[in-house]
Order: sequence, then structure tokens, then C-alpha cells
Amino acid sequence: MQIKKDKIPLDQIIKMILREKTVLSILMKELIEEYSPYSLNEIEQCIEPQGDVPLHSRMTSGHRNENNEDYRSIYFDSLVYASLPQDHGKIAMIINLEAQGILKGKSHVLSRGNYYTSRNISMQIGKLFDHGQYDDIVKVVSIWIVFNAPLYKQGSINRYRMREEHVLGNVCEDEKYFDKQEIIVLYLGYKENESVSSNVLRILLDEGMTVAKKKEELRKYDFELTESLEEEVEEMCDYSFYLEQKYMEKGLKRGIEQGIEQGIEQGIEQGIEQGIEQGIEQGIEQGICSSLCSLMENMKINLQEAMKLLNVPESEYEQYSKMLNVKE
Repeated sequence: MQIKKDKIPLDQIIKMILREKTVLSILMKELIEEYSPYSLNEIEQCIEPQGDVPLHSRMTSGHRNENNEDYRSIYFDSLVYASLPQDHGKIAMIINLEAQGILKGKSHVLSRGNYYTSRNISMQIGKLFDHGQYDDIVKVVSIWIVFNAPLYKQGSINRYRMREEHVLGNVCEDEKYFDKQEIIVLYLGYKENESVSSNVLRILLDEGMTVAKKKEELRKYDFELTESLEEEVEEMCDYSFYLEQKYMEKGLKRGIEQGIEQGIEQGIEQGIEQGIEQGIEQGIEQGICSSLCSLMENMKINLQEAMKLLNVPESEYEQYSKMLNVKE
């Protein structure tokens, strides 16, 4: 079985999907108050995606992520300059989107969010406002899409921003002077919830769902795939199949090797030929078990679904359930 080596990394495919205007607009409408009154089409007209933008624009020492915080340069997954429909052409907001695979690393996602929004403000000096003209600071919103979060967090959306609090007296200031930074964390889950943006992302980024099934599910939310977005979704499905084949091959190979070794050892007493034959048989079973475990872990599916993907005969379902100590 041959496996293609020229696959685009999954995280890069996710970045490309998040940069699509149709995806950005649905996130902005639901998550950012300033855009809630407008139609998705109006919001799309306000978006200017910037792609991979270095946070420290004057430094080129490399790429940094949550597990490699010793370098001095970092890149945003996606940076968007956006205007408002009533003032088209003038940058009203900078939106940073980050795809966070799992909650790990030296820094908490909110600490990183604060750093990213702060840097996005300081980067505006000399570009969007002159030094000392702080009223002209453009608001920054950092949206974090978190995958594989703990179950109790999945399906939740949290917002963090500055709010006026009256400690003594009741003096009120205009919000535009202090509402300059906002962090939104969307914890993706595997079940449908009340959030349209969460459901659309859940479907788009489901590695185990076919493109046809995605289209069908997305229609529930009046969301249609554009030509470019469909290409990226197809690439994700191809990558998922690639991983499935990779794990299956790896598991079968490892299982057969282990089985042959064990069979040869037993064959010293039972006969080399019989031992190798039994070893191969045991190895295939162990390889299938290993592949089933990999599929369940990486595609977030149950044992029965994994056995269907591997075309395990139904007559052998009980056998592998016992071998893996999983109740049907």
C-alpha cells in the first residue's frame, strides 16, 4: 500500500479554512457585537484577510508556537483588518484568529491572548495612529478556536474584555475609549449546540466526515461551501484518509512483527513452521487491534465505527471487543 508524501499539514489546512471570508463572517456576526446587526454579505465586504503575519515585524528569527517559547519571533495564524459597513474603507477592527490544537504549553490560552492583543495594539504605532494620539487606537479582537478541550469545556464560548465598574459615584465614560481589547475562546465540541458558528466549524473541521455529508449538515445552518472552501475541505478529508491508512499500515506492520517474534519463540518447542504460521495470524490480529485503537483515538470514533472503517467482518466484532476489553 502506497502513501502519498506530499500532503499539506492538517494545521495549515485549518488555517486556510479559517481565513475564508464566508467562515470569518459567520464568526464575526455571532461573536463580535459590532457586527451582529449586519448581514453576512455586508460583513464579507468589510473583510481584508492578511494571512500569516509576523507579530514582531522587524524580527526574522523564526517561527514560534505554544511549545517553543524561546524564539523571539511569532506568527499569527490569521490576521484580519475589518471596517464597518457604515464606514467602509476605514479600518475599525483588527481580528486575530488562532487555532489551538490542545490546551498545553507553558502559557495559558488567555495569557497568550492578552499578549497577542497587546502586540497588535503596539504594532499600530506609526501605521494606524501616531504616537500620543491614543484615541485613534483600533480595537483588537483575538479569537481562539480550541480543539480537543476537556469534555466540561466543549461547546462553550467565553468572552473577556474591559468593562467600566463604578467603585464610587456614577460617572460614565464613552466605551470607545476603553473597549480596545477583547479575547474570545470557542471550545469546539463533537455535539450540536445553540451556536451557529460552533456548529459550522464543528462540521467543517470534522476529519471523519465526507464532503457530501458536510454539505448536507451545513445546509441546516444555511451555509454553502464556496469553490475554494470546498477544495480545502476536500483536502482535509483526503488528509484524514491518509492518516487512516498510515495508522492502519503502521499498526498492521508492528503487530505482524511482534506476532512473528512471539510465534518463533513458541515455535522452538512447537515447530518453527507452525510457530511462524501462528505468529503471523496473531500478528495480523494484533495489527488490527492497534489500527482500531489508532482510529478511535485520532478520529474520535467508537470501536464499532472503527471496525466498519477497517472492514472487519461483523462475525469478528465480538472477538475484537473482547481483545480490546470494550463492551459493545
